[in-house]
Amino acid sequence: MTQPASETRVPDDAEVAAQLLAALSQQFGRANLEYAETPQPITGGFETLTYGFSLNVPPQNLSGQLVLRLFNQAGSAGQSRRETAFQNSLNDLGYPVPRVVAQFDRGIGDRAFNVMERISGTSMMENVALDQASIERLINWLAKVHARLHKIPSAPVIEAVASAGFPQERFSVDSRLNYMARYFEDDTFEALRPAHDWFIVNRPTERASPAVCHGDFHPGNIMVKDGEVTGVIDWPAAAFADPEFDVGTTLVLIKAGAGQLEPELRPMIDQIAGLYLHNYNQISPLSTEKVDYYEAMRSFRAFTRGTAQRTPAVRPDLAPRDQYPWAGEFAMKSLQTRLNQITGIDLPLPEGM
Repeated sequence: MTQPASETRVPDDAEVAAQLLAALSQQFGRANLEYAETPQPITGGFETLTYGFSLNVPPQNLSGQLVLRLFNQAGSAGQSRRETAFQNSLNDLGYPVPRVVAQFDRGIGDRAFNVMERISGTSMMENVALDQASIERLINWLAKVHARLHKIPSAPVIEAVASAGFPQERFSVDSRLNYMARYFEDDTFEALRPAHDWFIVNRPTERASPAVCHGDFHPGNIMVKDGEVTGVIDWPAAAFADPEFDVGTTLVLIKAGAGQLEPELRPMIDQIAGLYLHNYNQISPLSTEKVDYYEAMRSFRAFTRGTAQRTPAVRPDLAPRDQYPWAGEFAMKSLQTRLNQITGIDLPLPEGM
């Protein structure tokens, strides 16, 4: 799928630096702002480009090391505001999330962006060796931080997000199911319809009070330093749902995602996933049936979008942007197997796989 030039062109580093400084100077009324450290790329992803920088003699809330989160697509103001509301409300409640100190609907290459505190340390994934003791320590850590998130009172976060213009329903399981229903408006994905129908029929009853869910909770999104978690990053998939929704998603990220990206982990995948689930249950017991349902639901979303990635001439709004990481052979076969184990339905792999 070819995007308009305004959505695909990546501003060069000099443009980013100049336009960021101009935007900050205007918002904070400081014409003399200068960089102590000019913006340098940290990582790039499907949603954003990320830069680290600092300012020389800045306003108080722009002091220290900062991060620019520049959204890849034009027209991402909603995502920028949404992430700001989630992160700052969780930060107010004491959960380790980087605070957004400045939010812009546009300003760098016509794109929205956020400026956040820079979390010290490195990702949890970078702090583990492929030995039993190290993996067990990481997974125990992962479960503890995840369970802590689900114990955060959700009402203040729901209120903050709603005040930013995003009602709770947009972050519900209903919204996820409605998103998937789009794939069955024509016959292209007819072979996958039995699984979609299974999710409608077997949907569990949700708790009266939902938890705050990250939606993409894995070691690569958790920053650590000196044996402590310093921050949980990357919140575009956040939701309000049962904790099992988030745990089921993380199980998919471990089983299919980690194995796709880190082939050396494949022999240990089931053990790692089982240990994570066991450790979480020790802290806060879960419904096994719900975990299975939501694991299957996240697997189905990835499998369907992976199929779309491999389907010629698919409807443009159904095709993943760029290279969809779940469309790889290991991930697709892992997702197919797990869906069959939970639902009893054997979905066909895309042609040529």
